[in-house]
Amino acid sequence: MERWGSWFREGLASLGLAGSSGDAANAGDDDQQDDVLHAGPLPRATRIVYPLRVDGWDAVGEHLFEEQEYGVAIRYAHGEDRDRWIDVYFYPAGALTTSQFADAARLEADLIRQAHDDARHPGFAMGALQAFGTGLDGAAVHLADEGIAVDLQYEADGTAYSSAMVLLLDRRYFVKARYSVAQAVLSRAQTREALGDFVLRLQSRLSIESVGQGWGQGLPERTRADADTRELRLEFDSPDMTDAAMPRRRDVMVA
Repeated sequence: MERWGSWFREGLASLGLAGSSGDAANAGDDDQQDDVLHAGPLPRATRIVYPLRVDGWDAVGEHLFEEQEYGVAIRYAHGEDRDRWIDVYFYPAGALTTSQFADAARLEADLIRQAHDDARHPGFAMGALQAFGTGLDGAAVHLADEGIAVDLQYEADGTAYSSAMVLLLDRRYFVKARYSVAQAVLSRAQTREALGDFVLRLQSRLSIESVGQGWGQGLPERTRADADTRELRLEFDSPDMTDAAMPRRRDVMVA
């Protein structure tokens, strides 16, 4: 299985960094593992078009997981700031009920907690899971079937960090975003709000289309992406997989 350590080192290199802080400081050969709830067959293929720039955030690289059901991760860096980034994950969920999505959200939170316990980060605390769905500028919008957000804090290498996660169920895909930043820069609440705003702006320009049993009938022809978007095509080898809601393994960073 590919390790997150090399992915983060590549991300740091793309930012012109030799050192590490925040999430990257915790990614290496001892990367934690987590599980994913997946229901029903995988799609045969998925087309994802995502923006390369979201306000002041720029996509600086992507990581395709070796295990096909774990999808792809995109890293966004914040302008000239060298100490913060947001990682966005896209991986198939299938047709989850509200209860199943709630289970997946609790599992994500439990695994984050366990990862920090294993890393022995002092000062760790996590807030309650909150429904996510407030639109831009306070306007209520429906951009996903389900959504949750959570904020947390921890200390690493003598620095206190604020962190947040947003998890969406969008067009039968999980869309998960993670963001950590020094508490001297943003509080936990500010970090959660900033990540939520980023996710809403990202998703308003996001396209996810799949084909396969229960997923859709076909994908549009590959098109030349706009200058500010990138198109990904994910191919899946086993459309007959039907082990509903089975736990799976994938790499994850501590953040």
